[in-house]
Amino acid sequence: MLRDIKNLLERNALWLAVLATLGVAILSLGAVPKLNIGLDLKSSDKYLHFIAYFSLCLLWFFALKDRLHRYIFRILIPLGLILYGIILEGMQGGLTTYRTADIYDAVANTAGVLGAMILVDKLLRWYDSI
Repeated sequence: MLRDIKNLLERNALWLAVLATLGVAILSLGAVPKLNIGLDLKSSDKYLHFIAYFSLCLLWFFALKDRLHRYIFRILIPLGLILYGIILEGMQGGLTTYRTADIYDAVANTAGVLGAMILVDKLLRWYDSI
């Protein structure tokens, strides 16, 4: 079953990464109602930013792992996603009247990317062993 999931992921990884990237842009720039996810924590939306960019980074790593040299993708993917998060935050402040740019959102995005970078080696080793 894991091998079937791996094959499905490999055939569709690039599409999943592109769709997730577009989804993050839509959620970042759209008029999304406030969500109560049950976390009674201050600034719980920062956790959502972390999770979104953590997942996005892992998706892009899996999508491009065999297409780019390992050292290049270890630099390009994180830098690209961090820049993407900063640009989206800037667009929230400049293009929308219902959203505001927040430096702490960009920090949470960056933390999500860096968190994925820490785990990616272990995940890729496990993934290659399937």
